Amino acid sequence: MADTKRTFRSPSKTSTEDVDRTSLEPDIDSEVTDPSSGNNKQRKQNDVDWTEVNKKLRQHGLQPLKFLHPADVQHLGGNAICLDASGSKIARENFIALIADCDRRQDLVQELILTNNQLKDDVARQSAMTEKYFGKMKDLKIMLESSRARVQEMERSVSKSSQKSSSPSRSVSTTEDPEILANTKAAIHARCKQLEYKCEAQEKELERMKNKIRKMAAEDEKRSSRQQQVFQEFKKRTARAHNVMDEKLLDVIDSYEKQIQSLQRELEYFRSRDLSDVERPEGFSDTDSTSFLSVPETSDNLKDLIRNYEKTIKDQNHQIKKLEETKDLIQLDMGSRPEVKDYRASQLRIKKLEKLLSLHNIGIPGERKVIDPFRLKRKFSTRVDDLEFLPLDLCHHYIKGICAEFEIDDLEEMLPRVQKLASDLDSIQIYENFCHNVQDLINSRDALSDTNRKTRLGSPKRLQLTSGMLDHLMSILENWKQDEDDLEELQLSLNRLSERVAPWLKIHLTGEPSVSKIITAMDKLTYEDDVKAEKENKDRISRTVLENIVQHFQTLFDVPSVSGVYARMNDVYTKLGEVHNVLNTLRNLLGLSPTCKSSAIVDAVGRLFTAHQSTTVQQLKQLLQTEDLDGIIRRLEEHSEFFPAFFEIMNKLFEILDVHRMDQVIPAVRALKMLAN
Repeated sequence: MADTKRTFRSPSKTSTEDVDRTSLEPDIDSEVTDPSSGNNKQRKQNDVDWTEVNKKLRQHGLQPLKFLHPADVQHLGGNAICLDASGSKIARENFIALIADCDRRQDLVQELILTNNQLKDDVARQSAMTEKYFGKMKDLKIMLESSRARVQEMERSVSKSSQKSSSPSRSVSTTEDPEILANTKAAIHARCKQLEYKCEAQEKELERMKNKIRKMAAEDEKRSSRQQQVFQEFKKRTARAHNVMDEKLLDVIDSYEKQIQSLQRELEYFRSRDLSDVERPEGFSDTDSTSFLSVPETSDNLKDLIRNYEKTIKDQNHQIKKLEETKDLIQLDMGSRPEVKDYRASQLRIKKLEKLLSLHNIGIPGERKVIDPFRLKRKFSTRVDDLEFLPLDLCHHYIKGICAEFEIDDLEEMLPRVQKLASDLDSIQIYENFCHNVQDLINSRDALSDTNRKTRLGSPKRLQLTSGMLDHLMSILENWKQDEDDLEELQLSLNRLSERVAPWLKIHLTGEPSVSKIITAMDKLTYEDDVKAEKENKDRISRTVLENIVQHFQTLFDVPSVSGVYARMNDVYTKLGEVHNVLNTLRNLLGLSPTCKSSAIVDAVGRLFTAHQSTTVQQLKQLLQTEDLDGIIRRLEEHSEFFPAFFEIMNKLFEILDVHRMDQVIPAVRALKMLAN
């Protein structure tokens, strides 16, 4: 048989690395039958057996063996290996044993992978359960705190109700409430104890789970370290990553380690059971004992049966927990139910409530209403002091009547409506006096003195105010208002006329328009026109001089047309007058001589501004009448607090009194006070 190399690929790995594996040394390529046997039948059987072996080799990804006829062996020249029948049989059995061992190990690897995945799922489930227990523990703590707060609140309400039990009508209810509250308090205390016990149990379970997870992690680390150590002792080198043979060897070592651990734990379990039938090692359960008794050689049926038993046990434990929770809820419900004395107290209270309902003529829904025949003949006091003894239906009757009169649908609108009505009644007298005063003022034909006018306004004989009279007065007032508005427009027109015709007269009316001011301005304007006409007749200037003057003015002030000369001259004259007025005012204010230049005025203003900037703090101290900075800040804060309210009040006074300046407020208020008196 020729020396060859055979490769195979592991079906359980995703690596593409091929491993060279030598099954026999030297390898078998061909077989030659024993020349001494001469048995063709045995040779054919040998060929069939080796064909089966080649088929299995191909199934496992290995190269098959090559067979040669005995006549072709002599042509190879020593490159073939000849085996007798017994050697051929031994070689076939060895091949079959190796293939079976490879299959067994492959199954073992698959089972180890599944077990590893299951352990990972168990760890994840334990972590999720731990988080769930943490969440439940927090919820229970929150419920416990809320229950304690509720108990404290109920205790405070009981103490308050016991202090307020002075009236005889509420004496029975105050004696009954503590009993009900005491029962509720006892039920809440019982629930609190149950929640505390459940919290402690869950904390213990949580600690046990944590310890179990720590032990599993420690055992996993120890197992991996022992696995690496055994591999190094076996191969005298470290394990190579992604190497099929090394990984298979590590898996075999891992399986043996798990078997040893399971046997050790089983031995500890039986020893502890012999010592004590009650105690078990920490972290050991029925499912663990079942898994201890199972070894890798256990049949598939037994493993499925064990898994079913474990699943059934978990379901039963889950149902037991649900039943325990239902039991706790039922016990809490039974503890919160009233007793016989509570039932008797509630009966007495119901009778008193029925008497109270019959007194107020209130029927229970779903029952027949009982009418007292003597109730209509009774007379109840409607005074405010006796309002507590007035029946409820009579109160409803009065309230409905008030709502119908006010035309409202909500009782919350009743009090604002009454307050508004009271304020309207207070202001009606003021409005009536004002209307009479306006009527007397309009009806007066002659110019009366202030004394006569006050006498007429205070006279008791006045006509009754009607809608027609008020409309007549309103029309007259509107005409007066229109005349007043026309006066303002007339004043503006007169100002424009004076600026256009005679700007040198400086006729500019400001402030409130009045007829006397307008007449004076018109007289002055007409007088100046007469004087101007006389002067024109005396001094005649030639047309050429006038044209030169106009052209020179156009050149100086950039006026393109002759028609714009008048407007430009008026503007220049107005601005020049304003400048002179400003300069004269600044000279007077700064105390300068009338002949000083404009630059001196500018320098004086600059010095004044510098002095003003440097003495701002002194001015603040003088203005706010305080000497320290804290006092200034305090005064400014008081101003910021007081000024908005004062500003709002003054705006309202401006609107109410129909004035525009602050100095007009006090005379208007005094006039109203005199009218009210």
